[in-house]
Amino acid sequence: MSVTDAPRFVTKVEVDADLITSTRNQRLTMKKIAEAFKKLLNSLENLFLAHPKMLIFLTCIACGFSLYYTLENLKINTDTTNIISPDLPFQQDRQRFLKAFPQDDRTILVVVDAKSPEQTTRALSYLGQQFRDEKQHVESVYIPGEGAYFDKNSLLYLELDDLQKLAAKLTEAQPFIGTLSKDNSLTGLFSIIELALTTNDRELPIDLKFLLDKIDAALRAALEGKDYQLSWQQLMFGADQDLLTTRRFIQLKPKLDYSKMVPAEQSLKAVRTIVKNAGQAFPDVSVRLTGEVVLEQEEMESLEHSAFVASLFSIVLVCIALLIGLKSLKLTVVTLIVLLMGLILTSGFATLAIGHLNLISISFAVLYIGIGVDYAIQMCLRYRELLQEPLPQKQALTGAIRKVGPSISLCAITTSVGFFSFIPTAYTGVSELGIIAGTGMFIALFISLTVLPAMLKLLSLDIGKATASGYIFPDWVYRFPMQHRVIIQSLAVVFTIAGLALLTQVRFDFNPLNLRDPNSESVATFRELLKTKDTSPMTLTVLAKDKTEALAKAQKLKQLDPVENAITIFDFVPVNQEEKIALIEELSLLMGLHLTTFPPLHEDSIANHTVALKNLQKTIGKKLAEQPGNPLSDSLRKLREDLEQYLVKLESKSSPVKKVMLENLQSSLLDTLPDTMNSLFKGLQASDVSIDSLPEELSERWLNKDGIYRIMIFPSKDLNDLGNMKEFITDVRKLAPSATDLPVIYLETGNAVVKAFFQALIGALLAITVVLLIIQRNLKDTFLILMPLLMAAVLTGASTVLMNNPFNFANIIIIPLLFGLGADGGIYIIHRLRGMTGKNDSVLRTSTARGVVFSSLTTLCSLVSMSFTPHLGLASMGQLLSIGLVLIMICTLLVLPAFAGRLRA
Repeated sequence: MSVTDAPRFVTKVEVDADLITSTRNQRLTMKKIAEAFKKLLNSLENLFLAHPKMLIFLTCIACGFSLYYTLENLKINTDTTNIISPDLPFQQDRQRFLKAFPQDDRTILVVVDAKSPEQTTRALSYLGQQFRDEKQHVESVYIPGEGAYFDKNSLLYLELDDLQKLAAKLTEAQPFIGTLSKDNSLTGLFSIIELALTTNDRELPIDLKFLLDKIDAALRAALEGKDYQLSWQQLMFGADQDLLTTRRFIQLKPKLDYSKMVPAEQSLKAVRTIVKNAGQAFPDVSVRLTGEVVLEQEEMESLEHSAFVASLFSIVLVCIALLIGLKSLKLTVVTLIVLLMGLILTSGFATLAIGHLNLISISFAVLYIGIGVDYAIQMCLRYRELLQEPLPQKQALTGAIRKVGPSISLCAITTSVGFFSFIPTAYTGVSELGIIAGTGMFIALFISLTVLPAMLKLLSLDIGKATASGYIFPDWVYRFPMQHRVIIQSLAVVFTIAGLALLTQVRFDFNPLNLRDPNSESVATFRELLKTKDTSPMTLTVLAKDKTEALAKAQKLKQLDPVENAITIFDFVPVNQEEKIALIEELSLLMGLHLTTFPPLHEDSIANHTVALKNLQKTIGKKLAEQPGNPLSDSLRKLREDLEQYLVKLESKSSPVKKVMLENLQSSLLDTLPDTMNSLFKGLQASDVSIDSLPEELSERWLNKDGIYRIMIFPSKDLNDLGNMKEFITDVRKLAPSATDLPVIYLETGNAVVKAFFQALIGALLAITVVLLIIQRNLKDTFLILMPLLMAAVLTGASTVLMNNPFNFANIIIIPLLFGLGADGGIYIIHRLRGMTGKNDSVLRTSTARGVVFSSLTTLCSLVSMSFTPHLGLASMGQLLSIGLVLIMICTLLVLPAFAGRLRA
């Protein structure tokens, strides 16, 4: 049977002796290899084909044990700091920091936002108590700025000028506060406003227009059935006062159960339940979770979902490709069964050898499906072809094993070489992927040479004789690479040079946040915080062995342009304490005893509340009539209109409803006043502060028991920008080379990954070159096989610039990986060209070329599914792998024949 009579989709290579020998040395070498394989394959035939049912049964038992062991023991490690060797210097710096100050390691950051400081404080107190009560899942709770110490000494942390201004405001407000302390109700509040409106020389200690607008807002909210809360802290002290913040933080250290696949799962579940309850209790308060643990948890959930989706679509696409190529449902089912067996056994090996999957190695399943299926395809296609000759089933199986075995074994070696080249690198994440996937290739090879033939022996196939078939494309298409060699060679050189030029603009994105779902709560919150200067979670830490060193380093660091502040424990000891305490004591005497007995809301009658509202309405009307052009006129008109509507609505209700409406209005206007006054009273009891008087939960985060001081450095720029982050890290490390924390970990991990990439690239290239030289024993053929790989690698790298899809922690592995995936096609084409003698023959007409196309498309169908997953890291890996595979296929089928055309002579 001639090659052109074979089915359109056939094996990737025809490794007959007449196709792989062109010189005496090659024949001798390949003869020895063929003899060795022949002995091995004969042993496999005798051992396994004689007892196919027993082999299948034992394999199923092995798969069962492997699956059980995997489900019980395999973990997923989403910690990005663990994907790099712990022996690197920057990793050692981080370990020293975490050993000295372990409080910040693996924490949850709870971000609480509200419209007013009072709402924030109440929600914070509720959450803090709930978290402390959750002792089963929460190890510790730290709330910056909370506790008796800060209640007492908060005023000392104001600048002296700001404290003097605040004291002046409170002194002026003393009569106002005194009036409300006697009658903390709508009547008392409105009486003060009426007095201010009717007495020209009567000025309130607060902005009257601002107060009128707030009262109007409360009335409008009541008319519309909405909640509203007036902030007396903002009203009295000013909305921009540093003491007043509507955003607070809680730092949780969860209890991690490392016996589970996801150690933080139960703790996070408990925390989210508390947050959900807080949302119901405080509907106007936003509570969000971020931080290391939450980011990793959401990353893991995204990875699991993405890996599942990618694997599912891979199987679907591979099934379609198999049905088209194999043209047999039975062969397709058998191929999928052995594919699943190999995947289960590879998972068992990963569990046994590594014990976990990281953010990179979790992609091994998709890689295995796309690559491992290739060997089964070769076996099935050759078996089908031999049955069509026709040959008896046993002879067809034996022939398929003997003819395909050597070629797919060589493919497994070259592919595994690409994976194993990752192992020596410091990129632990990729190194583990190399171990798993490289071994998986040999598992796939073993399954394809043993279990698959055993299943085929038990399977009855109804396949007719082969019939001659025409070609899909016109004759000139198949001859194009040979007839236009010069054009193709010239274009190849031009594109390669252009690609090399673009490689100078290749970037590496070292921020792992850019690999995560930007719409997830943890990532969105983290990025929002990065835009702030005082609350950025991306800080640097420098350790100092004594006070002198800590103060000196902090002072120098503060001078740097990318640094907003450098904080030590000494910054928590207020300056100018003597002057501040004297001012506070004077203010306390002036304020009198009102703050010590500030009453709660006064429960008044419906009649008194109604009278107070009507009196305020009359006073406003009189003021507008006497002074229509008053600066307060616009605010007064709006307030009068809403008062009229409110009174009309009030009169239409029954007494119980009236009571509720009035109580709600009074609460919305005055409910926060007692808390504000009582908080102020505590602040008027401030006393001298020293390092020794700082609370332990604060001081232990800045000075440990061994006398090591911590300097925390805040950036002055938005670290969402990689340029800003690099500048921040570089400038700080010029003064403090051992500076550490997340920004350094990200940058240095990126540097280590790039270095590992080059090591893997060089290792893969050298290893594949050595293998090819040993097999080919021909330098020119080795170069021609490697040429499409090198060209495709350059163009793939250039595509990252054109598509603005920079290399990152996930997709950087694809270049060395392509060397393992792409060497096979070049080997097949060169071998086929060496065996062709007819001057008019075209390699593109042969079954070898069709096999290369079909195998590449099958692999592409598997890997392209990663491009559409929610996880941006896997998606970028899938995109570049797909681009690389397409480029390799083009270079192998067009560029390689154009350069190697004369080999046939």
